[in-house]
Amino acid sequence: MTDRANSPDLVASCAYAAMAVALPTALWRLPVAAGFPLGTPEAWRDEQQIPGTGTWYLLGLSLVQIAAIACMVALTVDPARLTPRWLRGRRGRLVPTVVGTAGLAGALVLTLLVTMSVIAWDKVDPFGGADYDGWAWLCAACYLLAALWPPLLGAASIGYLVRHRRSVPGGR
Repeated sequence: MTDRANSPDLVASCAYAAMAVALPTALWRLPVAAGFPLGTPEAWRDEQQIPGTGTWYLLGLSLVQIAAIACMVALTVDPARLTPRWLRGRRGRLVPTVVGTAGLAGALVLTLLVTMSVIAWDKVDPFGGADYDGWAWLCAACYLLAALWPPLLGAASIGYLVRHRRSVPGGR
């Protein structure tokens, strides 16, 4: 066995960490959408139209986020397992390039969204203007963790592209 076989896979570790930090915000929104207030002020729920159209927004946002988290599994898989047989060979570089580039694009979009959320936190925070209790701190912790999603996804994507550019036949 080589040292590499005994060392942790940094690309997969970053991808799994990105999934782990992204999940709490999606999970936080689901009970609120289901009608459990989780300490959110009634004025905020009324403003967000929860229950009502805001419920569909929360559900949709959480489902899109969970789908994006699921897509990150591709960063942990050998591209040969994702590449159809008819596409292998020289054209087989397409799959790792698409997976890695999609991850980088996602990291850039997430960086923009996180930055905008931080700038407008007083509008994003459901507890804005209210006294912070345990629910408010739990919500803030979920969103603070989500701020780590873009750099972890970016690192995993870059590592994936670098690793598989070399390992694919015809790569450098």
